[in-house]
Amino acid sequence: MRAREVYVTGYGLVAPTVLDGESLFHRICEKRSCVREHPLFAELGFPNRAAGYIDDLQWQHVQQAFAGDAHSLPRQSLLADFVAQQALRHAGLSPAALRDAASGLFVGANKHCATSHDLEQLAGCLDSHGRLDLDRYLQHQSARQAPFSLRVDQQTFHLAHTLGIRDHISTHSDACAAGTVAIGSAYRAIERGDLDLAICGAVELMANELPYYMFSSLGALCQQSELEPGHQSRPFMRGRSGFVLSEGAALLVLESREHAERRGARPLGRVLGYANFCEAEKMTASSRDGSKYAYCMEAALEDAGLLPHAVQHVNTHGTSTQVNDSCEAHALKHVFERLLDGVTMTANKSALGHSLASSGAIEAVLSLISLREGVLLPTLNYDAADAEFPELRFLSEPVRQSIGVVLSNSFGFGGINSSLVLGRA
Repeated sequence: MRAREVYVTGYGLVAPTVLDGESLFHRICEKRSCVREHPLFAELGFPNRAAGYIDDLQWQHVQQAFAGDAHSLPRQSLLADFVAQQALRHAGLSPAALRDAASGLFVGANKHCATSHDLEQLAGCLDSHGRLDLDRYLQHQSARQAPFSLRVDQQTFHLAHTLGIRDHISTHSDACAAGTVAIGSAYRAIERGDLDLAICGAVELMANELPYYMFSSLGALCQQSELEPGHQSRPFMRGRSGFVLSEGAALLVLESREHAERRGARPLGRVLGYANFCEAEKMTASSRDGSKYAYCMEAALEDAGLLPHAVQHVNTHGTSTQVNDSCEAHALKHVFERLLDGVTMTANKSALGHSLASSGAIEAVLSLISLREGVLLPTLNYDAADAEFPELRFLSEPVRQSIGVVLSNSFGFGGINSSLVLGRA
């Protein structure tokens, strides 16, 4: 018997400069970048100050939308609450629906990275021998700043508690693929009949100083600080030199077809297939011939019961690092071969920067809007004349074209490779 069909019936999103998916989609259509000079990076005197960050005005909207005391929650939980409520409204669901159905919660998030403020607090609680006086430190914590409020699953705990989800609750810390893994895991659970309804996606707030130091030390961040912030993320271009750090959140509502039809829900799209593999190649790079990435894409298509010719559009991982883009380009050429002329491609990180765990979830939302609207997004800062792989059809302008299937890739540090196949409703 064929596994159950899985519908997408709602989504919520917050990304740098925008508070919903449609606004982000239109902004990229207008070729306006979400990357700006980060005031924190400027204050700290960093050589490259470009970042995609959620600004103070956006945080005010998020706080005002929270029904309780916004100061009692850490920011990642506030953001998760805002995006989840947006997704539920979009799906026409109340929180009670999650308590009444076989439901699950799948949230991607990576390690919490302390800020300089956190480190200053620790430094103020050292004893005469330079050791942390834990009692003194705990006495100086507010509820919002309590040590356990910084754990990686804090937003998952908050949503599970407020929404009353009991059947499945999980946090996915799968590096840059975490959001895609969360969506794929929810899809699997509904497809095989374990759940009828799920909220899935990711929340990531790492556009701060410690991640900057970490990724800069790896040589992964853009080395071209002389470029304007919005021009630094240049996927698949010859002169690319690294990614731009970003942040954001996106959560999707997935339902079995039967559950959606019983309540008269209008599907926004479908999850058709998914694959996830952890390769044992290298912490920060895949096989140079792209074979591991290709294997993942082919497995996702096989899971969907589709051949490569069914795919009309690919939302690439496209980080703008030399090795990742090259590996993905070789993989795409292997998977599509003589079909390449008929497949358009986009790289959303050109406009957003790299929001790590949340990147795949944000890109899934943008892919769903493309399927629904019949509009394909451009890749910012892309010029075919100076592209390393001109045989790949990356769009430099928005294109109106009806499509039925999108392949969306996420290839994370640590060798975590994930691909989603999304279809029109």
